[in-house]
Amino acid sequence: MLNRGIIFDIQRFAVHDGPGIRTTVFLKGCQARCGWCHNPESLSLLPQIQYYQDRCNNCGRCFNLCSNGAHKIDTEAKHQFNRNLCKTCGLCAEECLNDALVISGKKMTVDEVLKKVLDDSAYYIESGGGVTLSGGEPVLQGDFCESLLKRLKSEKIHTNLQTAGFYPYHMLKRLLPYLDLVTYDIKGVSHNIYDEHICADSSLAFENLNHLDEYGIPIAVRTPCIHGINDSPQEIESIAIRISALKNLQGYKLIPYHNLAKIKYDILGQEFNEYKIPAREHLELLKKIAEKYVKVII
Repeated sequence: MLNRGIIFDIQRFAVHDGPGIRTTVFLKGCQARCGWCHNPESLSLLPQIQYYQDRCNNCGRCFNLCSNGAHKIDTEAKHQFNRNLCKTCGLCAEECLNDALVISGKKMTVDEVLKKVLDDSAYYIESGGGVTLSGGEPVLQGDFCESLLKRLKSEKIHTNLQTAGFYPYHMLKRLLPYLDLVTYDIKGVSHNIYDEHICADSSLAFENLNHLDEYGIPIAVRTPCIHGINDSPQEIESIAIRISALKNLQGYKLIPYHNLAKIKYDILGQEFNEYKIPAREHLELLKKIAEKYVKVII
């Protein structure tokens, strides 16, 4: 049986997902529920239909194809999509002429992914780049990630894993022999941030971070800064102090929240919770605070 992963995007020429020019492979599935998530299509492990209403010309093609009644043409000859009736077979997306219906989440073999990422191997060599596995939480698709990482290492390609650590450590440990870098998201230290906005166990995240450091792999830590939630000077200082004890820390990055993901929520038929964007001056203050304890990277 072929080992397949469920991929929702492969982005070439990524320059913010590790050193050099990279290709980032985005895998579906995440156990956390961060209110500010900018990849809502990554949360479910299952494929999903994205509906771009502005692209639809109300041709009725999907209505004739769907045996579940998820697509209707109303009395005004306009297309109505009922997600509750959709079984995500993908037939409507395959046949939509205007790409108004797009399926997010495709099963791909290791060979299929490898073929895509190897197209840019010359750029990896020239820039010191490589391949990054992201999500969602890629560790949840451990069998696929391990197989892919093994192949990447056999090709001598630099590998990076972006993770938040909300899982038993053995799930991460199996991947470490094939990784050159782990980018680790720490969203705060206060329990209320995790309880109210993330729905995940902060103690597990920090335990796994310590295990990771003991293993000896280079670590880059990131914090998404959401104004009024986790961007107080006290919170950032607490994070910086906590991670300053890591022996293999390569640097710490503060990432400002943005609201550009709203369209993703719209096309998935999901509610968008808009948070406040931190001011540039405030971010500079936070960087200066963090720099007292750790190397801050851009």
